[in-house]
Amino acid sequence: MKRTSPQNPAAFTLIELLTVIGIIAVLMTLLFPAVNAVKENARRMEAKNMCMQIVAAVKHYYQEYGKFPPVAEDPASGTQNPSQQKDVVVGDQVMSAQVNNNALFHTLRAIAKAPNTDHQFNRRRVIFFESKAVANPSAGKPRGGFYDRGADGGVPPPEQDGALFDPWGHQYGVIMDTNYDNRIDLVGFYTDFAGAEENGGLAPRQTVGAFSMGKDETLGKRNSRSYKAGTEASDDIISWQ
Repeated sequence: MKRTSPQNPAAFTLIELLTVIGIIAVLMTLLFPAVNAVKENARRMEAKNMCMQIVAAVKHYYQEYGKFPPVAEDPASGTQNPSQQKDVVVGDQVMSAQVNNNALFHTLRAIAKAPNTDHQFNRRRVIFFESKAVANPSAGKPRGGFYDRGADGGVPPPEQDGALFDPWGHQYGVIMDTNYDNRIDLVGFYTDFAGAEENGGLAPRQTVGAFSMGKDETLGKRNSRSYKAGTEASDDIISWQ
């Protein structure tokens, strides 16, 4: 009797293997956008929470000391007429902030660096704000935390030392009602939040605001400096809405 070699029914043919690989490739192509969307949503939630925590920290400082945290070593300079003084803004230079936000956070974190030299603006050394360190200090664009250490543990550039960065690599903006008119004046940042209601504006009736430029790294939609145009909102993160 002639014998035949037994065949393995569990073996894949080349065509079947290529088919499976093709299906996996298609599924991965469909999955990547969903994964990226989840990650981006997580970044937005992180930025929103951080903005709210910043606002709370500044308000707690005000309750403790009866004033907003100064962002210059001589806070009396140029403030003889508070009614005409503009609200103080700290943040990224890209957003046209007056000073970097480390000028605020050194005081809120009880760190004896300018302008809080010798703890002059936080004598009780209360820690009003805490957060994680940036995840990639050596990448050239710190993201998502405080930039306290540079590459290989070195000191960051002075303008970034101790600054708080959003998940996209720019400093958070913080505005304080230092002219005490019970609204934050965002005229230099968002056109739709410029001026009081009686002048056709929508300046928020709040004493502190925090904001991030979002993924596109510009104020407003494509640097329009408008948070919302019609029904289309920008990807910016703001604390007052």
